[in-house]
Amino acid sequence: MRTQTEPTSFVVAEYGADGLAWAKRYAVGTPSVVSLVQASDEASHEFAVRVRETARAFVRGGGRIARAVLVGAGATGATVLASRSLAIRALVAPMVDEGEGTMVLHAAGTDRFSMRALADTVAGQVSGTGVRVAASIDVDVADVA
Repeated sequence: MRTQTEPTSFVVAEYGADGLAWAKRYAVGTPSVVSLVQASDEASHEFAVRVRETARAFVRGGGRIARAVLVGAGATGATVLASRSLAIRALVAPMVDEGEGTMVLHAAGTDRFSMRALADTVAGQVSGTGVRVAASIDVDVADVA
């Protein structure tokens, strides 16, 4: 395991999602927050690749991802699901390597159900690793702050 004195939170927001509220919450509990926001003309897969590359570079540089949130903007479909899965794997894998961390999936409206299903799936995959994965509808906001 890597030793890192400064845990960092990642806030990943799809275009149109409010990631600022999460960045403010996470700034309270960790010394630094990395925010990635999807551009209006950026395809979901391109955004996921950017998230992956940013997380890889961060970890290679000695950074430790302590918490992350993926804030959905309400988009649905197979392409969005595959893109979200790629971004989530990129954020959760370093946490698994560290043996701890929290990943929250957040969305409003009907999209919250797909985020919950995705959270349940990922939680099952990382069970026993020390990484907690939850949908924001299943956790108290104060608990993830």
